[in-house]
Order: sequence, then C-alpha cells, then structure tokens
Amino acid sequence: MVENRFDTVATDWDKDKRRLELANAISAHLALLPLHVGMRAMEYGCGTGLVGLNLANRLASLVAADSSSGMLEIIKAKIVEMGIKNVFPCLLDLHHDDCDQDFDLIFSAMTLHHLSDIDVILLKFFQCLKPGGILAIADLDEEDGSFHQDNPEGVMHRGFNREKLAGDIRKLGFFSVQVSTAHTILKKNSKGAEMPYSVFLMTAMKEK
Repeated sequence: MVENRFDTVATDWDKDKRRLELANAISAHLALLPLHVGMRAMEYGCGTGLVGLNLANRLASLVAADSSSGMLEIIKAKIVEMGIKNVFPCLLDLHHDDCDQDFDLIFSAMTLHHLSDIDVILLKFFQCLKPGGILAIADLDEEDGSFHQDNPEGVMHRGFNREKLAGDIRKLGFFSVQVSTAHTILKKNSKGAEMPYSVFLMTAMKEK
C-alpha cells in the first residue's frame, strides 16, 4: 500500500534539498492567494508539513490530513516543537473516508499523482468546500514516467495534462480556474542527463 511506503520514508523525508526547494516554491505561490486569519483550511496529503506549516500563521485553522500515520507523527512532533496551536493532524484517505467538515480553502501539493481515483478525490474536495471556497492543487505536468524511475511504487499517474484537469474541475462546478507554473525540478534521467520537470499550481473557486 502507498501509505506503508510513506510510513517507511517519513523520518528522512525532510532531508531532500530538492524536496524542500519545491515545498518552499509552492508555499510562496499559495501565499499569494487571498488568505486571512478567518479561514478554515485543509491540506490533503500534508506529509511532514513542509507546505502547510508555512501557511498556518495566516489561517484560523489547518487540518493536516494524510493517509500515512508515519508522516503524521513527524508533523505532530513539529507542531509541538514550534508551539503551533491551530494545526490539527488527521489520518484521512478520501478514497474510503468522507470529510465531515467544511473548509474555506483546500490545498494539495504533489499528492494527486499518488491517488488512483482522481474523480472521487476532486468530488470530495468540492463537497468539503464552503460556497466561495478555494481549491489549490500543485502537481507534476505530464511526463514520460522518468521522474519516478527510482521509486515508482505508489505512482498512479505520470503527471497531469493541465487542460484536461482544468476541464474535470469545471465539470464539478468550480469556476475561475487558473493555472501557472509554480516550480521546475531538475532531475537526472536514466541516461544521466539532467531533465526539467515542471510543477503547476491550479486554483479554482466554488460558486457562492
């Protein structure tokens, strides 16, 4: 199972410099959204909190949701160490679980390509958002599969076509769909050549 893999790597997750750079880039783009201290937010696929903890002080509350208990143990330790009072870790798998809260903001970073049924997840996001709420998704653009050549376990999608994903989001009832490039990851392929892999940020709103 995917979560077992992430349980195994959780302790060393934050040691990857490239991963830290990506999280900081995504955080910087998310910080440009109209965040405010009255917002209730959920990060789905929070991992060790590399993105969400950067935004917590601009929100009323943040549910840090993940299907990996190992990842959640790391973020719980960070919350205690940093004295954060408004972040609440939650073991959640929206393939099987329902979300019994509603949010002003739902964001997810580099998680969708690990999820098998994207349609179910996007629908759950829509249902969990309040009218006027914001959805923000950061993930890989379509690639040839070489990005995860060293660790293909649990990879369900080789990135996403921006236009198709935007269309799927609109069909659910979202509007004002916008997309930009949040970061470019440089990584060597199987032949040792350094390849660029772009990461998009897609935002949308639920009608009021």
